[in-house]
Amino acid sequence: MTGTTDIRRDLLVCLVVFAGFGAAPLLQPSNYVLGQATLFMIWAAVVTQWNLVLGVAGILSIGHMALFAAGGYTVALLGLYFGISPWASLPLAGVSGVTVSLLMGLTTLRLRGAYVVVVTLCCATAMYQLIVTDVACFRKLETVCYSLTGGARGLARFGDFGFAQLIGYQFAATGNYLLAVACLLLGTMFATVIVHSPYGKAFQAMRDSEVCAAARGIVVAKYQLIVFAAAGFFTGIAGGVYAGTMKTFGPQVLELPTLLFLLSMMIVGGRGKVWGPILGTAVLAFLDEFFRDLAQWRNASYAMVLILILIAMPGGIAGVLPSFGRRGRRKEKSGALMPIDNPGGVS
Repeated sequence: MTGTTDIRRDLLVCLVVFAGFGAAPLLQPSNYVLGQATLFMIWAAVVTQWNLVLGVAGILSIGHMALFAAGGYTVALLGLYFGISPWASLPLAGVSGVTVSLLMGLTTLRLRGAYVVVVTLCCATAMYQLIVTDVACFRKLETVCYSLTGGARGLARFGDFGFAQLIGYQFAATGNYLLAVACLLLGTMFATVIVHSPYGKAFQAMRDSEVCAAARGIVVAKYQLIVFAAAGFFTGIAGGVYAGTMKTFGPQVLELPTLLFLLSMMIVGGRGKVWGPILGTAVLAFLDEFFRDLAQWRNASYAMVLILILIAMPGGIAGVLPSFGRRGRRKEKSGALMPIDNPGGVS
């Protein structure tokens, strides 16, 4: 019964939180604010799935952005060369994410710890190098040659989700934002169900002790591939949403600063916690905007705040919240048990 109660509570909180996200455009924010919010919603969707692999299952995969790139390039390439709408290619972006994720999972089946970090990072780095060194002429427009993947410049003019035509140009940014919210909502609900399911318990057992998990009948290799595949689908979808909303896609998403930025979101929010990625994304989004005008001091100030947060809350923000709840319940119980010396008020 406790597990059923937990999943119902988390799903209810999920619906309430995302109802607030969905109502945000009613405040009439600027297109810049909506654009930034759209980007951070997509990043939160990526980190939510990455958290399943790294936080819940304890697999030290650092190449998760390769799945995101696979989904984004699927939408971009199909739109550019075949004229397929991002709406139609979005499911294929999820399939691409699963494919790359399974390949990465297969390469790390016999590896543990730091070896998984190195191999998964090498997978993402290899994808990055293949893209940026792609300079062969694949198509020629007038006198200009273009490579298959666009090389270091990336791809553009492959289409978008068409919100400008559907609901008007002035509401296109709102449409992109709501699509990103929907992507994050579906991914969060999926991750919540997985965490509270028997699969989630198996993933957590693997994280705590693979030896004990195997002794209880859990086939570690099987569940490792399952968690990679589960995280790959919605990560690929997030990559497709990014491509369709930003109208451009390039190898910059595979660069180390982007990877460390998203990893910081997970750690600050709380690794292995259902709400950790969203909390971490909210905090880092605020800090990113707050320090935007500090020029050369921006990165240093940003890093110092992150260090202070992690020193004060080693388990992340989501790890601190339950302690506040327990503290409040203890106070209520202690108050209820306090003796009443003079109940009638008679002196």
